[in-house]
Amino acid sequence: MESKLSQIIGDIVNSETRIWTIITTLSLAALLILLAQQYGGDLFNQSSDDSSENEEIIFASTADNPDPIAQNCLDHSGLARHDHSNLNIYINGVEQMIPSSVGINTEVCNQEGGNMHAVHTHDGSGKLHIESNEDIDIPIGVFFDIWGVHFNETGIFDYRVNSTHELIMTIDGLANYDFDNYFLINGKEIAIVYQERAV
Repeated sequence: MESKLSQIIGDIVNSETRIWTIITTLSLAALLILLAQQYGGDLFNQSSDDSSENEEIIFASTADNPDPIAQNCLDHSGLARHDHSNLNIYINGVEQMIPSSVGINTEVCNQEGGNMHAVHTHDGSGKLHIESNEDIDIPIGVFFDIWGVHFNETGIFDYRVNSTHELIMTIDGLANYDFDNYFLINGKEIAIVYQERAV
């Protein structure tokens, strides 16, 4: 009787083990399918030659939702404001080139008599031309929206603030924490620095 009972208990235990093995296997298969869908099927198709250097991480950009001022088009006539600031950007100690003609003859502003945005460059010196038909405050974020690149307190371009890197902005050498909300002022020297945090 005792051995019959042991055999029945053993069969139940083996049966439960098989059921849980099946459930676990199905769960893992479902998880792998979900991961493959999320990563475009590349989970199973990566070759051994792939390296993390070739992976591209896509971040949300402030330029995806531009300030309305970034859509204003003008020429040099009837200006209520025409002044300049200088912008320098450094990524891990390397000065970044600010292209010439940012904000001139773009997809938005390309009409005769209206081919410039409110903030634009004429050369690669980092000199920002701030122009408007109205005397309005224009945040520096407008320039980055026109340029089509990310900038706010979370980072610049595709570089983001994290546990190892920080973003610093200075105006005439003094720290400024307004970042993209900083109102451009004539004659100011603006520096944006993305760098490793001090240990």
